[in-house]
Amino acid sequence: MIKSFIKDIFPKYKREKSPLTKEDRLSCLWFYCLAFLVPFVIILVAAFARKIAPFGENTLMAIDAWGQYFPMLREMKRAFRSFDTSYSFTGALGFDLTAQSAYYTNSPLWYLLFLLPGELTPSQVDMMVFIRFALAGLTFSYYLSSHYGKRSYPMIVFSLGYAFSGYTLAFINQFMWMDAVVFLPLVLLGIEKVYHGKGGVLLYTGSLFLTIYSNFYIAYAVCLFAVLWFFMLSFSEWKGIREWFLSAFRFGICSLVAGLLNLGVLLPLLRAIGNTLASEKGFGTQFKMYHSLSEMLAMLLPFEKSSLAFEAPNIYFGIIPAVLTVFALISKIPLKKKLSYAFLMIFMFVSFNFNLLDFIWHGFHFPNQLPGRQSFLFIFIGLVIAYQGFMTFLKEGVQKEDMRLFVTVILCALIGTEITANAIHKICADTRTVSVASVLRNDDALEEVRENYTSDKNKNEFWRVELGSHRYNGGQLYGYNGISHYSSTMSGACYKFFTQLGMSVYAKNVSIEYIPNPVLNSLFGVRYIVSEYDDADTVSENVGKAGYLYINENKAVLPLFYVGDKDTLNIDMSLQGHAFTNEIFKKISGSLDVIKGNGQFVDRQGEGYILNTEEFLKGIGNILESKTEIIDFGKTKIKGTVDSVKDGILIISLPAADIEIEIDGQRVETLTIAGYMAGAEISEGHHEITIKLP
Repeated sequence: MIKSFIKDIFPKYKREKSPLTKEDRLSCLWFYCLAFLVPFVIILVAAFARKIAPFGENTLMAIDAWGQYFPMLREMKRAFRSFDTSYSFTGALGFDLTAQSAYYTNSPLWYLLFLLPGELTPSQVDMMVFIRFALAGLTFSYYLSSHYGKRSYPMIVFSLGYAFSGYTLAFINQFMWMDAVVFLPLVLLGIEKVYHGKGGVLLYTGSLFLTIYSNFYIAYAVCLFAVLWFFMLSFSEWKGIREWFLSAFRFGICSLVAGLLNLGVLLPLLRAIGNTLASEKGFGTQFKMYHSLSEMLAMLLPFEKSSLAFEAPNIYFGIIPAVLTVFALISKIPLKKKLSYAFLMIFMFVSFNFNLLDFIWHGFHFPNQLPGRQSFLFIFIGLVIAYQGFMTFLKEGVQKEDMRLFVTVILCALIGTEITANAIHKICADTRTVSVASVLRNDDALEEVRENYTSDKNKNEFWRVELGSHRYNGGQLYGYNGISHYSSTMSGACYKFFTQLGMSVYAKNVSIEYIPNPVLNSLFGVRYIVSEYDDADTVSENVGKAGYLYINENKAVLPLFYVGDKDTLNIDMSLQGHAFTNEIFKKISGSLDVIKGNGQFVDRQGEGYILNTEEFLKGIGNILESKTEIIDFGKTKIKGTVDSVKDGILIISLPAADIEIEIDGQRVETLTIAGYMAGAEISEGHHEITIKLP
């Protein structure tokens, strides 16, 4: 009975084998090569015209790509090549790299670059972006040819509308979202095959798995759309209640398997997202519509300015395909198909404009700019309907065969010309590029810093390095243990802690720029400050140069973990800025006030910040009376010893939420120090400690 049930759910499907001649195989190969090469050549021409690397001095590494994605890709490449992809110390005192990668850098396509020697370069990333455009054209062509059971060159023309849609051109710098565009046609084709019981189990499960693995955030929208697509098929191609339940069961099992295969990345990511400030926000507003109908329809026109702030979504896929979509919905195709297409198009269209639906599509969160992040789904269904309209128009409106060929050529030429012209215009007019030189400005100097001044975990060393002039994700970009951090997976505790200390912020809730000062440098284990200026403070000295950059060494640096006074647990959390820094140091060290002034440490001169050096060094001496040592710096565990001269608090300059602590083989309660750092109660004497990382 069970075997029979399984056979009903997953019936054996054998494709009808028809002998393919050598000409047929060559024709198939040529078709799919063109489906890839045509968009690839177009994007290369646009890159050449815009002088984007490798054709010129410009690169797509601008805005968030410059501040977030490119540094993250570099860090992920180092982690990938060292087989240590779980935790990183390159920002925020430490963060879960698995979670960040699931949000930003998990694309299988990046792994091809990770295999290359040396540091990642802008031109390598740019080229992989170009390849994604070509792959989007290829997968859409494959969807159409598989859906209709034949190959037709107009399919390649329509695939250009998908590859060079308003979505892909507007979000060309959002590299991590493009994989979902590439995989979507395979996901939906897999659903169709699964629904009809014609195989597709591996295609759907595998493509959905890769979509989720590549980028969970956009994959969430794909998963919602997959459910809608299944029900659209159910309505338009009803097979009876029994067959429907079997199809639904197949669909559900395959979807579940794809999700379960991703548990290794989903669980850390969901944990990280649950700790962000964004997760604390609800709908919190009244129902409303964003834009007028005319504003929305205008985004279907070519040469419109891309929406990057809070304007109408980017839904362009070609003006002629848009007209053909309307034609399809009023033509003689089956009523159920028309109704299902119309419902899905209208629902997606309304979703962009109705704030409640927009909130749901974006993971129960209102996006910070970059509107309509799911608009590629609308574009896909629009182009599918448009191609149906194109075939119906030729069949119903053009009777003569020779005239039909003529009309096909003219329509395809017009569609291809419009989409190509729009793509080249958009890329050439786009100001979101920077020079390669500006991205790599400090590479040589920071390479020297990484080689000569960074700690080596293999030698059980740990200290941090920071830049005097700030750089978002500098630690990830240049490969040092740092503090400045910019990521949507940043915890709310991290953001609140560093802003309470008076650190600078670029993007609210998701970024902090570390502003060096002697007290925090010591508390956080910052041993070297790399600066354009020879501005060593009273507790540091210049120890060399890397290129034009000065290396200043902090002589009062504290280790990764150290012992503070019991009063550490009584820090006044109502204080801000330098007063908060002063309070933390006093309670940990047992010193008197070490800082006068409560302003921001606004620049290298440090106005509003006066350090009592004598009292500060006295406090450092108090802390260092208890000796600590790292004896084994592993990938998931850090082992060490502590010889404490008192009953006190073991302070670890890592996030409390990330770690577990064992003292003498026994797990102890992880305390949260000053709202963020980790700690544990420790008694006088010799102890062995273990710090367990995620």
